[in-house]
Amino acid sequence: MEPPVQTLLTPVDVAERVRELTSEIESRADEIASGRCLPADLVAKLKSAGVFRMAMPRAWGGPEMTLREQFEIYEMLGAADASVGWCAKIGSDSGFFAAFLDERAARDLYPDLDFVTAGQAPPNGRAERVPGGYRVSGRWTFGSGCTHADVMVGGCLVTEGGQPVMVQRGPALVPVPRMILAPASNFQIVDTWHSTGLCGSGSHDYVADALFVPEEHTFDLSEKPKRQEPLYCYPGMFLAGWSGVPLGLARRAIDETIAIVQKKVQSLPPPPVPLRQRPHARAAIAKADMQCRAARAFALEAVDRIWDEAQREGRVSPESRRAMVQSLMFAFRTAREIAQSMYDLVGTVALFSSKTSLDRRLRDAITMSQHLLLSDSLLEVVGGLILGDPSPVPWL
Repeated sequence: MEPPVQTLLTPVDVAERVRELTSEIESRADEIASGRCLPADLVAKLKSAGVFRMAMPRAWGGPEMTLREQFEIYEMLGAADASVGWCAKIGSDSGFFAAFLDERAARDLYPDLDFVTAGQAPPNGRAERVPGGYRVSGRWTFGSGCTHADVMVGGCLVTEGGQPVMVQRGPALVPVPRMILAPASNFQIVDTWHSTGLCGSGSHDYVADALFVPEEHTFDLSEKPKRQEPLYCYPGMFLAGWSGVPLGLARRAIDETIAIVQKKVQSLPPPPVPLRQRPHARAAIAKADMQCRAARAFALEAVDRIWDEAQREGRVSPESRRAMVQSLMFAFRTAREIAQSMYDLVGTVALFSSKTSLDRRLRDAITMSQHLLLSDSLLEVVGGLILGDPSPVPWL
């Protein structure tokens, strides 16, 4: 069956529509957080804006947006509300994951350009080999956006007869991983997301029990994507624009702080003086601005370098992969530091959500920085690569 005809949206169209949505997103931040997921009508508006189709190929009628263009969308949404930015980033991985599948299978799973993907890659499931595919069972955590997803993805270890299938990789035998994709309706969502930050992301657990997944709806991140366009030439391409979310948050935290500092009078030490005249306030704002600009420059340098290599060579060098991961870590850690310093600078004002969003932004920055791919354990891997070790993961 032919996919439905859909409205064509250019990258400029998507950016304009997202920009028009940001005021509404900001005004609904408390509703999003208290509901612990994105409201259905807002998801519909994000779909209409083209947010979730950003990585869909032009051959399908998608905008096939560059890495920088995607980064800028995430940055806008991260500044408006981190939960929305976070879900937009994960939900728009659809085009990247579809690129690992044969055309027919990809169209089967993604008949609509605006289908949303959610799920996680760590192999918390078991995929038992059966004729034609796999029988999948497992429970995955941190399913951000699962409450509005159309397709779920889950990392699995392959088994036969209940025993792990092993493969030789380098000097060691390791379990065979497999990513499975299936319609979201096949999974049970378990209400577990009671968090201090990213409250509106709906990052619940999700469960599959003896779910049959056809072989053609699975892939391995060590495999080369099936599509030939530059956007899909590197398995880790879906990570590249992610830093837009924390950097949007960081810039908004600085802007909100500047607005407060311009008006606030500080009484200690006496005499009362406008906070904007205090040396420590000026230094804090200058430092935060410097940090944000540095992190953004690093992120965009890494993104542009990857994109240039992808277009010229159809591949991404190990050095560029490494720089991208470092830029991600630096962006998230810098955003967390900026959010904390701006919160500290304004004092008790930061406690009141009616006066500022700095409290929520700090909690969001802390929570998002706990992601597995931002941990010191991966930084240790990156250090090993710099020292000449082989990569232990296929996308780095």
